[in-house]
Amino acid sequence: METHPPLADELAAQTARIADLLLSRDTVKDSVQALAHALKEAIPGTAGAGASLMDTRGQRISTASTDAVTLQADQLQYELRQGPCLTAWAQEATVTMQDSHTEHRWPAWTRAIADLPLRSAISTPLATPDGAIGALKIYSPAPNGFGPKSVRLLELLARPAALILANAQARDTAQRLSDGMIATLGARDAVGTATGIIMERLHLSRDQAVAALITASRRRNQPLHLLARDIIDGAEI
Repeated sequence: METHPPLADELAAQTARIADLLLSRDTVKDSVQALAHALKEAIPGTAGAGASLMDTRGQRISTASTDAVTLQADQLQYELRQGPCLTAWAQEATVTMQDSHTEHRWPAWTRAIADLPLRSAISTPLATPDGAIGALKIYSPAPNGFGPKSVRLLELLARPAALILANAQARDTAQRLSDGMIATLGARDAVGTATGIIMERLHLSRDQAVAALITASRRRNQPLHLLARDIIDGAEI
């Protein structure tokens, strides 16, 4: 059972600490890992903690666990498509499990974790105005390992974490799109330059040079943009 629940000032301190941890990370993956470890430290009685980000179908985008037992329990949830974390995400509500030995909501999952040293759990959604983007979870090796104050603390910590992680996801997505656009433009420029080189070397029209470049790409089984860069570097077509 939990003892010595945090006071109001400690709640504020833990929230600020988690916000600082997440904001100081460079990637979403790093943020999720930092969050999992922060939860374990913040909530008394927690033997293992985890955080997962999910897409609209409930597939994991990024996940982190503090230990091997939590990782295995989480992996079993996603393999079996049932468990407190997935339920919390789907219902956008906190889910508590008092004792895995008497729990009936997720029969396949509770059977699968029967030999693991965990008996009770809390999972709460990472809720944003646009819906839940994932869930947090904490585990205890004892039945009835968490009480209402632990539930409340996990919920309070999930609120700022959800908003920060949602912003981090948006930032990473924008960066990937930007990188992809740069790569596409670079490939297009390379093909254009190589086409001009072929026109000059072989005295071909633009259409003929493009056709020759495509034919060579197929013959060599080499991507067009890579062949184009080779030609720019002096290779023969």
